[in-house]
Amino acid sequence: MHKYQILLIVSLVTVIASLCAFAGTSLSPILTEITLPPGTSYEGDMSLTNTGDDPIVVQVRIRGFTAPDGVPIFLDPSSENYSYSRYSGRELLTVTPMQQTIQSGESFLFHYRVAMPEDLDPYGGRYVAAIFRVQPPSTGAQVVVATQVASLFLLTPGGDTAAPHFTFQDLKAWQDEENPRLIHSSGLITNDGNLHVNAEQMYGFMHITDEDGYILGQMMWDTHTMLPDNGYTEEQTWLAPDTLPSGTYYLHMTILIYQPNGRVQRYEGTLSLDLHF
Repeated sequence: MHKYQILLIVSLVTVIASLCAFAGTSLSPILTEITLPPGTSYEGDMSLTNTGDDPIVVQVRIRGFTAPDGVPIFLDPSSENYSYSRYSGRELLTVTPMQQTIQSGESFLFHYRVAMPEDLDPYGGRYVAAIFRVQPPSTGAQVVVATQVASLFLLTPGGDTAAPHFTFQDLKAWQDEENPRLIHSSGLITNDGNLHVNAEQMYGFMHITDEDGYILGQMMWDTHTMLPDNGYTEEQTWLAPDTLPSGTYYLHMTILIYQPNGRVQRYEGTLSLDLHF
């Protein structure tokens, strides 16, 4: 079993961190990645500090989550619009206690346990959040403002059969209607593997060349953590120089995915584009 506490890797962290500040609380860790082979478990603690001036009541809920655009979407099974994820880890995490009052300036440790089942179907990563609902103690007021902070868990079963895998669809490029020298590109990127990949494991770019292969510019891929069964549309722009004449040009896409087992997935593709200035 290997455990990593990641403080700043993706927009997942940025979103959760901003929520923590807004709620007048400080939560640590906010993102934990654990390699947990089937049939094993791990225990640890999450620290929640009340940075406000008044006591708070904290209630804990366990939810699976997805993150199609790098922003977590918590899956609430009690909702009529519940969206099922086969990689949800809601049943794998327990937290104690489930409710606690924390005085101003005090910190409290919530104990957690994650257990990967022996029979993991489908095999792959599991994704679960401990959501802390924070509100002031009951005062009899008709309106009570409650906020939420969350600690996310990325659980990896290990083994060569757990790996991300990407597909690229609807790749296209076009000239801007108002500014013909502004070139747009877009494509649907989907992780159809069974494991997440974080921003540091991905690197991608698109070179723009003329018919002779001379590189004129490039567009960089904005990466973020991608969970399995998640996809999003990547869009980039390139401003062609004023001296570039009309003609046929090529956009060469290269994307590298560095897997946990040390292997590298490489994706390449080329688009041709007739530019008219």
